[in-house]
Amino acid sequence: MLRNHSRMDIGAQAWLRGHPSGNRGTGSGIADAPPLLDLASLSSPLPAALLALLPDAVAAFAALRDPDGTIADFEWQAANPAAESLFGQGPLAGLRLRADGMDNHCPGLFAALAAALDGPLTRTLDACAGAHPSAHAGPGAGKGDGRNAPPRTRWRLSASPFPGGVCATLADLGPGAPSMAEALAAALEHSAESFALFDSADRLVHATSRLKRFLPELADLLVPGVPFEALVRRAARTDADLPSDAERELWVEARLAHHRRSDKPFTLRARDGRCLLVSEHAVPDDGVLVIYADVTPMKRNEESIRIREAEARAAHREAERASRAKSEFLAQMSHELRTPLNAVLGFAELLMTETFGPLGNPRYLSYATDIHDSGTHLLALINDILDLSRIEAGRLQLSDEGVDLPFVTAQVLTMLRKTAADKRIALTTDIAGDLPMLLGDARATRQMLLNLLSNAVKFTPDGGQVMMTAALMPDGGIGVMVADTGVGIAAADLSRVLEPFERADATIARNVGEGTGLGLPIVKRLIELHGGRLEMASEPGVGTSAVLTFPAARSLPRRLCPPLPVAARPAG
Repeated sequence: MLRNHSRMDIGAQAWLRGHPSGNRGTGSGIADAPPLLDLASLSSPLPAALLALLPDAVAAFAALRDPDGTIADFEWQAANPAAESLFGQGPLAGLRLRADGMDNHCPGLFAALAAALDGPLTRTLDACAGAHPSAHAGPGAGKGDGRNAPPRTRWRLSASPFPGGVCATLADLGPGAPSMAEALAAALEHSAESFALFDSADRLVHATSRLKRFLPELADLLVPGVPFEALVRRAARTDADLPSDAERELWVEARLAHHRRSDKPFTLRARDGRCLLVSEHAVPDDGVLVIYADVTPMKRNEESIRIREAEARAAHREAERASRAKSEFLAQMSHELRTPLNAVLGFAELLMTETFGPLGNPRYLSYATDIHDSGTHLLALINDILDLSRIEAGRLQLSDEGVDLPFVTAQVLTMLRKTAADKRIALTTDIAGDLPMLLGDARATRQMLLNLLSNAVKFTPDGGQVMMTAALMPDGGIGVMVADTGVGIAAADLSRVLEPFERADATIARNVGEGTGLGLPIVKRLIELHGGRLEMASEPGVGTSAVLTFPAARSLPRRLCPPLPVAARPAG
C-alpha cells in the first residue's frame, strides 16, 4: 500500500546527499554545491543500520555517461535491504541498471532517474513483483508462458539529484493500486466536464486534458503552478469582444472577484462558438475547483425553443387579428343585410295578408309565401352569424338573472311543436320538481335550448322521439340533456361538428334542410361563457344526446328567486 514518508525517510535522503541534518548549504541549486556524497562512508555501521530500518527501498546511483555526455547507464552505489528485497537480488552495489538487466523489473526506472538529474521528482511506475527474472531460471524462462510471468505492480519513485548521480526512494504500491489522487484524476479524464483545481495561492494544481481542448488558447499555460490570474489575462487578450485595454482590465477584475466568491454559474463563450457553463466551488485548504461543462447543445435547443415560441406568439397574434377582422366583418355585413331583409319580409307579409286588396292570381299569394319563408330562413342564418361573431369578438355581454328552466323550455317547445307534429315526432320533457333556478342569461339559455331541440327535431326521422331532461347534478350544478332517435353522428365527427360552419354529413344536411353549421358552435360558446361545458355522445342510426352542464355556482334556491308565472306548460 502507499506509505507516507517518515521523518527517517527524509533524513536518509538528506544523509545520502551528505548532510544528515538536512540543513547543510543555503543555495537553491545542486550545481554550485561541492561533492556531497562520500561513498566510502556508506560502509560505516551507523549509516548501514539507519538504512536497514527504513521500510521503503533507498538507493544511490552514479550516472555513467558516454563520451558525448549522454546518460548510458546507472550504477548502484548503495542500497538498503528493502531495495534488495524489492528487486529480489543482492547485494546490489556495483551492479548496473541496464547492463545487468535490473531495469527489467521496472522499464521506466531508467528514464525517471535520468529525469531526476535535472531536479527532484515523484512518479508512479509500472513494475514486476518478485525476484529478478534471471535469478532462478535459464534463458527464455517465463517467455510465452503466462503461468511463470511475474505479477504486475506499481512503484512510487521519489528521486533527487546529487553531484554525479541520483538518490532515490522506492515504495511498492501493490498490484494495480493507484493512489486516490491518481484514481480521481483518471476518473475526471473520462468525465463529460473538464476540471481545473487551484490551491490556496490560486496556482493551478491539476487540469484535465479535455480543458485544453475546450480552451485551446490557454492550452500551453495549463500546467501546474501557473497563477489563475495569468490564465484570466491570457483569456482577456485573446477575446475579440474585448478590444480595448480598459475593457479587458474591467473584465479581468470582475472575473477574479467572481472566482473567489463562488457565485452562481455563468456561461463562457469559447472561441470556436461553443458555450461553456463555468461553476466554481470552494474545496478544503482554501482551494477552488473550477468545472467547465459544454452546454452548446442545450443552448442551441433553448435558442430554438425561444425562436419557435416567438414565432408561435407572432402567429397567434396574427390569427387573433384575423379572427377579430373576420368577426367584425361578419357583424358589419350581418347588420347591413338585416336592414333590407326586414323590408323584404315586411312587404311579403303585406302581400300574404292582401292588406291592400286581393292579389288576383292565386299563384301570387303562393310566391309571396315562398318569399317570406326564404327570407325568414335567411334572417335566421344572419342572426346566427351575427351572434357567433359577437361571441368571438368578445362583445357579447351576458346578464345574470334568475332563469326558470321549465318556463324557458315551455317557450321553446311551443315554437317547435308544429314542426315536430308535421314529422310525427314525440316531444317530451322530464324536469325535476326540485330543480333550482338558474343564474344566467335568459336569452342565451333560450337560444341554447332552441338550437339543441331544433337540431334534434331536424335530424330525427318521421315517427321518432326527442326528449329533454333537467336535473340537479351531484356537485350541485344543473344538467340539461337533449336526446333524440335521429340519424346520429360518427365518433370521428363529434369534435368537428362543434367548429363553425362544419357539418357531420353533407348528404344528410341537404336532405333535412340547409344550414350554416353554427347551431352547435354557438351553444358551445354560450355554455362556456356561463362557466359550463357541452358534452355529446352519438351513434349513427341510433341517435344523439347533448348535455349542458352548468356549474354549482349558478344554482339558486327557488325561494330566493321565485319563478315567473306560467299560464300553461306542456305535458310530458
